[in-house]
Amino acid sequence: MTDTLVESSAESAFLDLHKKLLEQGSPALEQFQQAALNRFESLGFPHSKHEMYTFVNTKGLAETSFNLSKGSVSEDFVASHIYPTCKDQYIVFVDGVFNPGLSRVESISASLISLSEAVTDQTLKDYISQTIEDENDVFASLSAAFCSEGLVFKVADNTQISEPVQVLFVSTGKKPGPVMHTPRLVWQLGKLAEVKVIEKFVGTEGGYFINSVQDWLLAEGAGVSFTQVQADPFDSWHFSKTRIRLDRNARFNSSNSSSGTQLARHHYDVRLEGEGSELRLNGVSVLDGKEQLHNFIRIHHEVPQCVSHQHFKNIVNGQGRSSFDGTVIVNQGAQLTSSNQLINNLMLSDECHANNKPNLMIFADDVKCTHGATIGQIDEEQWFYLQTRGLSAKAAKELLTRSFAKSIIQTIEFPEVVTELNDTLLKKLEVRNV
Repeated sequence: MTDTLVESSAESAFLDLHKKLLEQGSPALEQFQQAALNRFESLGFPHSKHEMYTFVNTKGLAETSFNLSKGSVSEDFVASHIYPTCKDQYIVFVDGVFNPGLSRVESISASLISLSEAVTDQTLKDYISQTIEDENDVFASLSAAFCSEGLVFKVADNTQISEPVQVLFVSTGKKPGPVMHTPRLVWQLGKLAEVKVIEKFVGTEGGYFINSVQDWLLAEGAGVSFTQVQADPFDSWHFSKTRIRLDRNARFNSSNSSSGTQLARHHYDVRLEGEGSELRLNGVSVLDGKEQLHNFIRIHHEVPQCVSHQHFKNIVNGQGRSSFDGTVIVNQGAQLTSSNQLINNLMLSDECHANNKPNLMIFADDVKCTHGATIGQIDEEQWFYLQTRGLSAKAAKELLTRSFAKSIIQTIEFPEVVTELNDTLLKKLEVRNV
């Protein structure tokens, strides 16, 4: 079957699935759903030479037939994935839908509003409409088309939430077949507001496609510390789009850890819209077997005196695949921009792949911008040196690979997340044979 036929068949399947969604009766966001569906039809599924999917083969995903059934999870399962410091303030989504019964929100100093209610605010309604109209990622359009409800997390001016808030996304699958979930979360922070957020994605079993969209709207002087842990099972698909809008002197500090799935992709769209705003994006992944992880990032410096830092590290073993496609755009007039981008890849087998495409587009003349990428194997001299100091070849190799990833993990400010990743993500680096 040709790529064109696959794309056409997949689009028809999703259009038929959307009709079933409307038959279930979810009129709250129907206006946005229809606009997003129209945008999805105009974009179409990406072909093999699509600029946004240069390194991502979506054919298997496009050929899969999904349904929209919802499952349930136990309180014990939820409790097993809540970090102790978040035990009194956490938000749970089950199969893409906010579940207040499993959440603990009473002590959160913020307003939690359904998206259908929140869009009665004309400003937010216009923003959502504009993002749908301007959407360039077909899977984000697909997510909006199937989102029957979302959640808005609103922090008032001058409000600081000192303890971290956890968001747990739980997906169920294989009942009665592959399932698609489309969670939608909008974060609105007022002037000088601050929040710390830990997000974790897990599944009770595989066989699902989680396709999430989040928006971070930070007013002047707002600050966010944001950590994501992607821990879905291998036989799932994980796509996400994160939009970040930063006003004057706003700060967004993010760390992402990923164990990969049969196909995982993170899309960041960032716009530094106010002078003095700052962005930091860190990411680490450990891939083995046939796991994949792809990062697609666009950062727009739109005004003077803004800062952006990116540092991503991937450890790839077996037949794993990683890619990084990142562009920093410094627009005309955005003088005194400071930006750096670095991608490091450690390759542990002869069959793994790592593709990198760092890029700068600069339309201002007084800037400081750097970018770079490295791909390599374990340093033989370091490995030999550690063995001369008494370590076995196996222990020395494991120490070097763990150290490579830990430099990113240790930047996470939540000790419980660091401990968990040391016990789970880094456990994949245990060397069985040397």
